[in-house]
Amino acid sequence: MKINPNIKGILFDMDGTVLDSEGIFSDAQIELLKEYNIKSNHSELEEFKGMSHYIFYPSFMKKFNIVEDIDIIRFKLRNHLHNIMETKLKYIKGFENFYISIIKDSNLETGLVTNTTRTTFKKIQQFINIDYYFSFVITITEAIEPKPSPKPYLQAMNHFSINPSETLIIEDSKTGLISAVDSGAQVIGLTTSLLPNQIKKISSKIIVVDSYSEIKKIVNFKH
Repeated sequence: MKINPNIKGILFDMDGTVLDSEGIFSDAQIELLKEYNIKSNHSELEEFKGMSHYIFYPSFMKKFNIVEDIDIIRFKLRNHLHNIMETKLKYIKGFENFYISIIKDSNLETGLVTNTTRTTFKKIQQFINIDYYFSFVITITEAIEPKPSPKPYLQAMNHFSINPSETLIIEDSKTGLISAVDSGAQVIGLTTSLLPNQIKKISSKIIVVDSYSEIKKIVNFKH
């Protein structure tokens, strides 16, 4: 499957697509569970990838039978997350090179659309130079509806005055991929969170790739 050469904008998910942070979120959840004498591992936490916090916290607490005020859990998890981010946050392999070689000197509009809160994003800005790559960011705080709704991506397209047919979205999680496909844009699914067959089950329209190097081979933008 070819990527439309007339693309005017690329929208990126953040966790698992731009930042190698999915493992960090799981690490934070494991540390939180230890406070309640609950042992867990990364595989048990796979189902929570890409979830908005509205869905995540009730689902997480139900799964592990945690009886606590939800705001306390949010506060504790956020503290664990920010502590781990300070030393472990990094970019997905190949993203920086892809940006410099494909996007930096082009006329492409570039935005970040994430189910992360603005509070956490502000912390990320302190720990890594993400502002170099993205001047426009929609977090769940500004979104009309969280992913899997397509509305956050449509909000970003509206900001740039581009249509879905002129937009490429790069995503990795089930929640994000559903949002991207339903926006009407062309979608690339990175296999950082899901297997190729799992991505194809979401939609046969998704172009499945294993790396940014692979994306570089199939893009031919007219810019």
